[in-house]
Amino acid sequence: MTRRAHSEKSGPDSTQPNRHDYDLSRQQTDAASFRTGSSQESFNPPGADDDEKAPPAYGDTDGDLHVNQDGLDTSARVTDDGRINIRINQLNRRLSQILTPTLRQTAADLQDAALPSPDADTFKPPSLNVVIQVVGSRGDVQPFVALGKVLKETYRHRVRLATHPKFHRFVEDHGLEFFNIGGDPAKLMAYMVKNPALMPGIRTLVSGDIGERRRDVGEYIQGCWRSCYEAGNGMQDSASEDDSRPFVADCIIANPPSF
Repeated sequence: MTRRAHSEKSGPDSTQPNRHDYDLSRQQTDAASFRTGSSQESFNPPGADDDEKAPPAYGDTDGDLHVNQDGLDTSARVTDDGRINIRINQLNRRLSQILTPTLRQTAADLQDAALPSPDADTFKPPSLNVVIQVVGSRGDVQPFVALGKVLKETYRHRVRLATHPKFHRFVEDHGLEFFNIGGDPAKLMAYMVKNPALMPGIRTLVSGDIGERRRDVGEYIQGCWRSCYEAGNGMQDSASEDDSRPFVADCIIANPPSF
């Protein structure tokens, strides 16, 4: 009985694993590990980590690029506010050879294109209320009178010229509406001649001209603002029938632009 029992434990049907079974199980485990590693490598290629790295700098200094090729000495620099300054130093005619054919073709296309005349039925811009604000002498006002006449007669806009009362008749004689912003241009010109520099002189400070000019500028600003929405001509006398119509500016042309 003892020998048979020993034989049954050591027989082929025994539940104890032998060395062959252990080696086979280890090979299967290694094979499964290899397949798992290969699968992970398929999702994470060797170069995947390189994409997360920052690209190399184009030049020795971050944000600067300098290229010298084909006769063009080109540099670019990123400014602190995000803009890019590009500078091209032409060392030969290479740049003109590149740009000239394109510019000539563009000019030829523009000449071939028939531009509609202002009187054509296809060219009907909407009528706008345009106010032109001018501070200065007659030489400052006169060019804008010419501009106002073109806007009115050619493009059918309603044009109001807001300036000093001295030019009231001058503006209306050319068919434009006038609006008074106040002030005397003679005093303004005298102050500018007396103080040509940015800072006024000692005599100007002592005489009180600074305070007087501030009041004049305040009157200009208020007059320019009223010219954008107020009916009439901004003066105490009676306005014409056309000037009494309501006015709200669609377009403002100002000289100086600060007004």
